[in-house]
Amino acid sequence: MIGELIFLNSGSANLMFAIKPLLMPTLMVWAFYYAKENSINLNKSLIIALVFSMFGDVALMFLPFEPKIFMLGLVFFLVAHILYISIFLKAPFKNNTSYFKKNPLLLITCLGYVFTLIAYLYKQNHPEFIKMQIPVIIYAVVILFMLMSAISIYQKHIKGMMYMVFGALLFVLSDSTIALGKFSVLFADKQDVARTIIMSLYGIAQFMIVKGYLLSTISYQKK
Repeated sequence: MIGELIFLNSGSANLMFAIKPLLMPTLMVWAFYYAKENSINLNKSLIIALVFSMFGDVALMFLPFEPKIFMLGLVFFLVAHILYISIFLKAPFKNNTSYFKKNPLLLITCLGYVFTLIAYLYKQNHPEFIKMQIPVIIYAVVILFMLMSAISIYQKHIKGMMYMVFGALLFVLSDSTIALGKFSVLFADKQDVARTIIMSLYGIAQFMIVKGYLLSTISYQKK
């Protein structure tokens, strides 16, 4: 966050280039030692998801200098979200009965949010969005499924699952802010605010997802 703010106020990208690529590797190292300390196997797919997230971070660093690179960053994060979906749905601690069956209103809320966001972007009629509408909608659907997959396996009695759900939700909000900042006038004169929100939510989201998965695994193995 501090690196982003300094970059925005000074116009120097050096600090951002030095710090942002270290976010995911730092999280990977932490996850490795946390798993080792608690005698659990670290899910390889989780690490691969963080690697693709790192690629996405690096790609989007160049967005202020090369707008066309947005699509590449989108692809990297799309792969990361698909991996997260697979991780959640194949988790050993998952609930066999979807949480949505008990809370159908929650499912309607998730679907309604993404539908409202896409409808709002269409209403803005931003030329960049019109040009990229198909990949953006595909990405929105995938990240929606990522959130829904985290919610669907939720169980109150397993410590850590709320971390995953909360992390997935923050990821959706972070990516929503990216879309609003790029394809609407909402942050037209407040790009520094948008970037601060994006990085804050994103950093916390990734940490919560990883910690939640590890805590849930530990809790499940101790049952």
